[in-house]
Amino acid sequence: MYKMSEKISYIILMNKMSFIYLILLSMALTDTYKEPAYELLNKDGRIEIRQYSEYVIAKTSIKNSNTEEDNNLFRRLGGYIFGNNVNNTSIPMTIPVITKNDNTNYEMIFFMLDAKKPEDLPEPTNKDVILDTMEIGKTISITFGMWATESRVEYYKEILDEYILENNLEIESELMVAQYNSPWAIPPFRKNELIYKIK
Repeated sequence: MYKMSEKISYIILMNKMSFIYLILLSMALTDTYKEPAYELLNKDGRIEIRQYSEYVIAKTSIKNSNTEEDNNLFRRLGGYIFGNNVNNTSIPMTIPVITKNDNTNYEMIFFMLDAKKPEDLPEPTNKDVILDTMEIGKTISITFGMWATESRVEYYKEILDEYILENNLEIESELMVAQYNSPWAIPPFRKNELIYKIK
């Protein structure tokens, strides 16, 4: 009787886990946020050269290169788009979330794709959230999955840097890390990119 009860409990647990997995899988596959449009100029496997326009952005930053502050920066920008602004209005979430480090500031960027100029947006109540424009221009990027950990970023950066060197391309910006998925997206379904502006 005891063994039968254990077996039933195990089956119920597995069914619950399968149900949770299906929910998470569904959430991962239904990320339908807007993202900046671009013209694809060239594609070579994981690497793409693109042409972007200028976009309105919300950004925030901290001094130095403390990449462990990602959650705090995300909360600032997330707070802004979820109503922490003078109008108490929500603004649609977009992808990707961009982070970049120029050795002085570590910066996070959200694209405000429904605005044509910063003045179209409600003023942030947090002084650390800045509304601006970003001229992305011509870029080169490499796409990879799973989490954008420091070691994985470094691995794919080396591949991208080697491609840039071999093709005599000239970099015009610091490296940007683009993450496309919500935090609950399952790692095998995640999408990340490393991006440089180039001439």
